[in-house]
Amino acid sequence: MNRPFFQVADLNVRAGSFELKDINFSLNQNEYLIILGPTGCGKTMLLETLVGLRKPVSGQIFLDDHNITSWPPEARGLGFAYQDSLLFPFLNVKENILFGAKARKRHKEQSTLNRLARLTEVMGISHLLRRFPQSLSGGEKQRVSLARAILINPPVLLLDEPLSALDPQTRQSMQMLLHEIHQAEQLGIIHVTHDFMEALQLGTKVIVMNQGKILQQGDPTKVFHKPRSLFVAGFTRSKNIIKGRLDYINGVFWFRDPNNHCFFGPLPESKVTELNIANNESSKGQKEICLLIQPGQLELRPRENFISDKQNTWTAYVEKIIFYSSHVEVICEGKGNWYVALSHNEWDRWDLKVGSMVNLSLDVDHIHLFQNL
Repeated sequence: MNRPFFQVADLNVRAGSFELKDINFSLNQNEYLIILGPTGCGKTMLLETLVGLRKPVSGQIFLDDHNITSWPPEARGLGFAYQDSLLFPFLNVKENILFGAKARKRHKEQSTLNRLARLTEVMGISHLLRRFPQSLSGGEKQRVSLARAILINPPVLLLDEPLSALDPQTRQSMQMLLHEIHQAEQLGIIHVTHDFMEALQLGTKVIVMNQGKILQQGDPTKVFHKPRSLFVAGFTRSKNIIKGRLDYINGVFWFRDPNNHCFFGPLPESKVTELNIANNESSKGQKEICLLIQPGQLELRPRENFISDKQNTWTAYVEKIIFYSSHVEVICEGKGNWYVALSHNEWDRWDLKVGSMVNLSLDVDHIHLFQNL
């Protein structure tokens, strides 16, 4: 049987009253998996189980077609870097990086020393080799911790919130470094975080967890654009979420909110099929669902020069304006609150102010519907 390079099957782990339940996922050698979830959802507990620090109640872990579920940590050979770096204060940087190799009695091999030189040069810490941890910055400590985990050529690298304690500029440079190392080393990486932007910038796959369960997994952009629950939508910072129901009118479906402010459609049949609701019109009309439209998929134009052939168009006014380096977010009021993302060129062209009257419109193909679970 050909398995993925790293696979977790039906894993259940218990610690006191908390439990990881039915965890299933896989990782190929060149993939970068982000495990995303709030504090206390079980992310670190899962990593500790993968590396061998915790024993599962049931389930299996496979590495390169070997069942490693009962193997001790040293036999698994996985690289592991914690959030707070956990460097040994009595060892200098070089000795810290070589610690894992020394445990394997390979720290004096020329190949190991050559790899040390290459890694520290790439990671920008070659000038720190004789210094001790207490004299390093947070970013430098994380680079040393990462170099220590990578030096031993692990089959899979596990990272437990490695960037959470860093300032924004250092975090950005570390993200670039992780991306470069992933590409150069062709490492399979499992990276735990609570920051969805890290998932979008680094991950080739993402898992969203809560209360010990996997709620959704897949391509990061698909999870972002097509969440399957309110929790995932909220955690991935989705905006423009409206609760409502489906109306079946003259053979097509429309979305209506409870206050009859929003009436969008006709909806493509594929949008309704994705909901997996029982296939009859009466049951669809009774179930509460959620509509999501991303801020970048709403069209905004000043009311005085607005021309649109879109059926789903309504009037609103500008309530708030927030400037970001990548875009301008315009919050509008009209049939509810709406977040619209404009490019800086669009913003300069429209010259909007708080209180400006605008028209909003959407394309039904950009609507995402999911059940309110």
